[in-house]
Amino acid sequence: MAIHFYERGRLTSGFHGWHVTATLRGKRYQKYLSLRPPKPTIPPKVWYRYQETRARYYDARWSARSAALQYIDALKTNHPNTRPGRGVGFRGITMGITTGDRVDQERCYFSVNEPGRAVRFYINEDCTLSQAWEQAVEHWGQVFGIRPKDIERKHQKPVSPSAFKALRNQLNDHEGYNISVEALHHVYAEQRAELERKKAREQTQGEVTEDDLLGWYASLKQEISEYQNR
Repeated sequence: MAIHFYERGRLTSGFHGWHVTATLRGKRYQKYLSLRPPKPTIPPKVWYRYQETRARYYDARWSARSAALQYIDALKTNHPNTRPGRGVGFRGITMGITTGDRVDQERCYFSVNEPGRAVRFYINEDCTLSQAWEQAVEHWGQVFGIRPKDIERKHQKPVSPSAFKALRNQLNDHEGYNISVEALHHVYAEQRAELERKKAREQTQGEVTEDDLLGWYASLKQEISEYQNR
């Protein structure tokens, strides 16, 4: 967005006044606001103030529209500079895998990329993929001034484990790394736990009710308490 003022005699076309321009998503917008009154009865000073106000109005209007479009694009697209395999579908958060000489140094994480102050949220034995995602999105919302309803939408759409699998393939196959499959261990922890729960349900075939489980839990708790009091 820009406002240019041209004095009388500066342009060969004879135009003098304000020229307001803006480019929104590649489309150029412009307004020429001449200082030549449409009627001779209009006082020059009045017309000057009127056209100046209009110029500032169009500049403010297009600036606001540009900011709104940038916000929308930030929520729907990766940053143009995002490297392959790192994007999560919107700007401000990327994925990564740390590397090192030992396997235990390979860790998956989300990075909230506030300029000059990137913060990583690691996925490990103490923090699941879902938890790391929730923490990263919450921090992203704070540092980038995201609306609460948009933060909640991102909370509801976490990155899948397969995205980190694809990132590992990208790093190994195209960027010269040699990251072990163990780097994905904690990323798939929730998926493994869900499979175990499903397997357990299938094995019991509905023979164990919720009341049974609560009874077993109470009994086990009592046994532990009695053992500790010996």
